[in-house]
Amino acid sequence: MAEQRGWVFTLRGGSLAWGLPFLIGLVAFVFLYRPLAPALWAIPLSGETNEGLGFFALLLGGWLVWQRRKALQHLPLHTDSQGLWLLLLGALLAWLGYWLIMRFLLALSLACLVAGSVWWLCGRRWAAHLWFPFLLLAGVAPLPLDLVGAIAFRLQNIVARLATFLIGVLGVPVERDGVTLWIGGHAVQVNEACSGWHTFSAAVWLFLVLLYWQRPDRWWRWVTVLLLLLPLAMFANTLRVTTVALGIAFNQGWVAVSPWHELIGMVYFLGLALALTSWLMMGKGRRQEALPMASLLPPRAPSKRALWAWAVGLWLLWGVTLMSVWQSQQAVAALRPPTFPARLGDWVRVQIHDDDTAEGEWFAQATYRSPDRQRFAKAFLHLPLSAVKRPKRLLNLWLGMGYEMVASRTVTVTVPTRSVPVQLVRFTRANEQVVVAVTYLHPERAATSPVSARLGRVLEQLRYGTPRPWVTVGIAATDEPSALALERTLVGEVEHWLQNAASQERRRH
Repeated sequence: MAEQRGWVFTLRGGSLAWGLPFLIGLVAFVFLYRPLAPALWAIPLSGETNEGLGFFALLLGGWLVWQRRKALQHLPLHTDSQGLWLLLLGALLAWLGYWLIMRFLLALSLACLVAGSVWWLCGRRWAAHLWFPFLLLAGVAPLPLDLVGAIAFRLQNIVARLATFLIGVLGVPVERDGVTLWIGGHAVQVNEACSGWHTFSAAVWLFLVLLYWQRPDRWWRWVTVLLLLLPLAMFANTLRVTTVALGIAFNQGWVAVSPWHELIGMVYFLGLALALTSWLMMGKGRRQEALPMASLLPPRAPSKRALWAWAVGLWLLWGVTLMSVWQSQQAVAALRPPTFPARLGDWVRVQIHDDDTAEGEWFAQATYRSPDRQRFAKAFLHLPLSAVKRPKRLLNLWLGMGYEMVASRTVTVTVPTRSVPVQLVRFTRANEQVVVAVTYLHPERAATSPVSARLGRVLEQLRYGTPRPWVTVGIAATDEPSALALERTLVGEVEHWLQNAASQERRRH
């Protein structure tokens, strides 16, 4: 028998019968979401993380539940089988998170699994009252790095352009090469942390917490401010880059040193955010929510059968995910990586360097010299060996060195086995030009976009557990005809290696 007294439930006749399955299920929760532990130490608004709230998500969620304790103490407890669909969704996302080795999917599954557990064991009204703390759990882990990198790079370019314009308006000579600003003989690079994305992503969560807590009447203002958060973060980082560049130009190098560099960005953003929040809070005050009337039905504790089923189900889910991660962490193939040929047409290899494969991926580069000995070209190969690795964003090598992409087009090269699309990109930096040809090869398909290659690898991993190799093939030369001719020859060499790898894989099975 159970009696409900305010916030406390007194269980008569064997509290161990309810406490034991809850403890067993809680232990399964800890084991199941152990891969999220590194993400818990992420610090919002820092340059060390993408946009996860980390441990702050758990603290904020717990604090918001405590804030709603008066409303919750009037709600009855009863098992609701409709919560099973949310539990099953959380279980599916957890399996996918382990199978694809994606922490963000695990964070989503955590939110769904906790919400579904409360809905099933305590009732729909409990889940409805606690929807936002459950949503916060999805912020424990950051968004996938592939998505963040694609967005942050474009924001870097915008911030670099705006900062260059602002510095010029102030009368200080400045030159821009891609995302690098040259001012007073010094280089200031706008990196990913200065793009505004990190600030925006963490601020959205914190702003939503304020929205949920205050519950204002003027919702249109909240929507307006949410839409303004990204431009606000970009403008704050533009001011930060401008301040750092001007400080370096006037021999105040301390502005570029941690922690002052980070504090300058925080001061700008928080100042602008406080101004918007003050405007938001003008007028009507916080809207008070009426507490629900107590149910006429006698309160009941969750059934022991449901609690035991919940605990056993969590342990079974953990066992399934363990089998998934064992299979997904296998190597792509027990094969030696491809090698650079001694010649690419008339070009002669003069230097080669490759990385150790112990980290789960192989990356190699070689230098080739033209027949007239006047020109050089770089060749690149990348092969993910473990399921956690993805095809490399090869163009980031030049973007990170301050080059600016000025032109890009897709061409087709023909090798003996098939036609392969190739992305041809022209980069410039000051008076220097580099033409890069890159493609992503698979035994059965090819792609010019790393996003397409990564998605194809994930889908194959989802279907078979272990994906087949995707090889990034790149050439960097000083002119377009040389880059295209060398890329065609290198693609043919890698295609031959892929066909041999596929034949050996078929023989093993």
